[in-house]
Amino acid sequence: MRAQEKNIKGFNILEVVVVLVIVGVISAAAYPKFSDWKKKREIRDTALKVKSLMLGINAQVQRGLYSFVQVYVNVEDTEITFTSKGMKSDTLNKKINDGDHVWNTDSSTRCNISSATYWDDDGAVDNKLEVQTLVIDRQNITTNFEGEAAVCFSKNARWYSGAGNFVSGTGSSMVVDGTMFLCIRPTDVNFCAVDESTGNPTIVVENLYSVDWTRFGDVTLDKWSSISNEWVSQ
Repeated sequence: MRAQEKNIKGFNILEVVVVLVIVGVISAAAYPKFSDWKKKREIRDTALKVKSLMLGINAQVQRGLYSFVQVYVNVEDTEITFTSKGMKSDTLNKKINDGDHVWNTDSSTRCNISSATYWDDDGAVDNKLEVQTLVIDRQNITTNFEGEAAVCFSKNARWYSGAGNFVSGTGSSMVVDGTMFLCIRPTDVNFCAVDESTGNPTIVVENLYSVDWTRFGDVTLDKWSSISNEWVSQ
């Protein structure tokens, strides 16, 4: 007895082409939304990592491992580098007890960003958990300045100081900044468009973060709400 032949029918070329076209259209429509979501997640993760780096090095001061620490930022064309550095008690005491040392003669140089031997531990060169380096691709993310900046902390805020783009004024009128901004890099400019006097964006920005710190090492993170036109704590 002959077995009953099965009626098996496959896809023809036209049907395959139609399916591929439909998949392509759906993918093309979904890609911009996925790309936007990816950028939003990337900038938020970056802001949280920067906050964590700053809190981490300040925690070492409270624990007594370091007496003086620095968060160094270098904004270049293609990347942004955040580095934490630490100075131990013995090193700091030698500077303080030497009346002729530049530490005592020029307070503006205390948060040093030029010497490779100034800090006992440097996250850029030392493989230690206490100090860190965070490198951010600047293709999608940027900040409100370009070049070098640094802020330095100590216990009880006695030696709070800054350097580069984190200071304003000179001499006795020098002021250390307490904020830096991070945002998705706009297509028409290289920086986060922020009014330095008010701290508010000058153009509509959907993903603008503010990393803020005090002289005592308290670090907070805020996000700009374009709906309510105000900063919202994160």
